[in-house]
Amino acid sequence: MLPATKSEIDMRKVEAPKSIIVDCDAGLDDALALIVLLAGHVDFKIEIKAVTCVNGNTNVDNVVKNVFRTLDVCECQEIPVYRGACSPLLSTPNAKETASEGYHGTDGFGDVYTDQPDTSRLQKEHAVCALHRITSEDPGNVSVVCLGPLTNIAMAMKMYPEFINNVKEFFVMGGNSTGQGNITSQAEFNFYADPESAHIVLNRNAKQLWLLPWEACLKSQITHDWRRDVLGKLNIPCVLMLNKIENGRHARAKKHFVRYVACDAFLAGIVMRPEMAKEVVSWHADVELSGNRTRGQVVLDHMLLNKPNVNLINDFDSEMFKEMLVSAVCTQCGR
Repeated sequence: MLPATKSEIDMRKVEAPKSIIVDCDAGLDDALALIVLLAGHVDFKIEIKAVTCVNGNTNVDNVVKNVFRTLDVCECQEIPVYRGACSPLLSTPNAKETASEGYHGTDGFGDVYTDQPDTSRLQKEHAVCALHRITSEDPGNVSVVCLGPLTNIAMAMKMYPEFINNVKEFFVMGGNSTGQGNITSQAEFNFYADPESAHIVLNRNAKQLWLLPWEACLKSQITHDWRRDVLGKLNIPCVLMLNKIENGRHARAKKHFVRYVACDAFLAGIVMRPEMAKEVVSWHADVELSGNRTRGQVVLDHMLLNKPNVNLINDFDSEMFKEMLVSAVCTQCGR
């Protein structure tokens, strides 16, 4: 028997999470996402239990540094940070390609910093162990927000079978829905960087998984003029940091987008306000692992032969995001 016919999810009825772990690879859009989430943490709308770091936009040591830079500029030094996977599960050619892609600069922050941030507060516990421990301490109440390759999450699922039962839900930025890519013609960066981990997560997960794919991010209606002349003119430390990093990245970037596309930050906005997500439909999704041209591409079960495992977000409210973003950075200023 085929599963029930897909129907759109009314996001107005979806509650925002109360406690989260943020798993990230700390490029520029991760930093922007953290700023949005940290504003919610400061306002007691959400509790960030931890930030876990994973190899992706840059190597995991740089990710750690970038996370601490962001926490410091937002004056949220109390949030624990954990170092996670330093490479994808398999050392395949695509792993080397993503490691050298450099869209965010070699250090993930546009190569604009010469000083070293204070990372002495880095926790000794590995990120995968922390994911298990924190979710097991409050089972069913901690959501995991995934902004990078899914290596840490897949390892947690493999090492701790009970991890899935303890997590409330997953929010994932990654993959695609129509075969449109940004690292190859068919694959999105986060899933292409570690397709095996994405496959493990999608196939082992038994909880709600909200997936924001690349194509949805491209529907951004936010202009670069707004980013430069409205957000960029706010004389607030976190905005000044973002401006510095973004200017460095633009000086080196080989590709530019018509609209302002900050994928991870869009997901952070949806975490804070689920109604920001539009056209959300349940699908069964998997990842192509062996295609010569399609490795890392998300494959949707259009024949409806399998039970849905993702809630696919096809669009989002750009105006709502802009309001949230300005409010978030002003929260940092008002502390």
